[in-house]
Amino acid sequence: MAKRPWVDKEQCISCGICVANCPQVFRFDAHGKSECHDPAGAAEDVIQTQAVELCPVSCIGWEEA
Repeated sequence: MAKRPWVDKEQCISCGICVANCPQVFRFDAHGKSECHDPAGAAEDVIQTQAVELCPVSCIGWEEA
């Protein structure tokens, strides 16, 4: 079962940790909230340790692709 990162934009505080650590996966949208633009931009373990686990409001998670 494949999975992809997902951002709860209502919870996102635009801290930029995910964008700074995984710019190949995350970027800011037009409203300054993080979004996943390329779920295949980094390995799952990198996304997990550098974005999901470091998000201060835990708004990044995984969904089935």
